[in-house]
Amino acid sequence: MIRFGQAGRTAIPVPKVMALVLALVFLISGCGRARPGAAPAQPPVVPGQTTQGPDLSGVHVPDFVMPLIHGNVSVPDPKLTPGAVTTTDANAICTIPPHSPAPHVTQAMQAMVYREYGYTSPTAQHKHVMDLLVPYNLGGTAVLANVWPIAVAGTGFYQKDQTNAILRQMVCRRELTLTQAQHALETNWYAAWLRYVVATGHI
Repeated sequence: MIRFGQAGRTAIPVPKVMALVLALVFLISGCGRARPGAAPAQPPVVPGQTTQGPDLSGVHVPDFVMPLIHGNVSVPDPKLTPGAVTTTDANAICTIPPHSPAPHVTQAMQAMVYREYGYTSPTAQHKHVMDLLVPYNLGGTAVLANVWPIAVAGTGFYQKDQTNAILRQMVCRRELTLTQAQHALETNWYAAWLRYVVATGHI
């Protein structure tokens, strides 16, 4: 038998104390244990959110709240569209009016691009538009290596257009070199969108 320190308190037998302690340990350890054969817990699926986007391993992106991505992310095949530029001179680029019309992509080139990407049906082609990976007002040119079909729906044309505009502003404000902007688009325009548009609050 044991007693607590102050007189007048009720004595509790040792076996009962041990039984209580063991019961508490069992309850605590059992609460977090999964039932045998139960599937591991999975996060809830967010409607409209893609389950897999472009590979961003090795890409440094600042901390930010990730926006809800609707549909697929449209990215070019780097083997087919590595990008191509005619200049790396920011002074020459920044004298071009921001909304100058891009060089014309001929029907023959469009047909070739669609064929290379496998978009041969009219339905598939209507879901895409021709895009210069490096835009004209960032030194890009309308050659096969710089033209690709970007999706209108999902994360594609509109987000890429935002990225082009923000990168041009940064280049002409001397916040980024023209070479850096071109490289960001050629490497991974989606990562550039996250870094220079989303993370900087431009959406």
